[in-house]
Amino acid sequence: MLIVAGTGYVDPHHRAALLESLAPALRQARTTPGCLDYVVAADPIEPDRVNIYERWESEAHLADHLAGIARTAPPMPEVRGVEVVRYDISGSRPLQG
Repeated sequence: MLIVAGTGYVDPHHRAALLESLAPALRQARTTPGCLDYVVAADPIEPDRVNIYERWESEAHLADHLAGIARTAPPMPEVRGVEVVRYDISGSRPLQG
């Protein structure tokens, strides 16, 4: 399993519009084979921050998704910066119990 997580920064006045414009891509990503979760959401504390979280079954699934983004992603000039990290997960278990 892979987790992709990060943050993006945008002018606070443009954040709602950015998130709304990403909604169709998020819906599409969630139907992609191997996608277990995909979220880009407004941070509840910092008005210029969005949080990114994805969970993928395998490297191949993530690679297919990224190839599709490279072909179809529109420019997003309102985004000031993005930092995204990939985590390779060897196992998981419930937080408690």
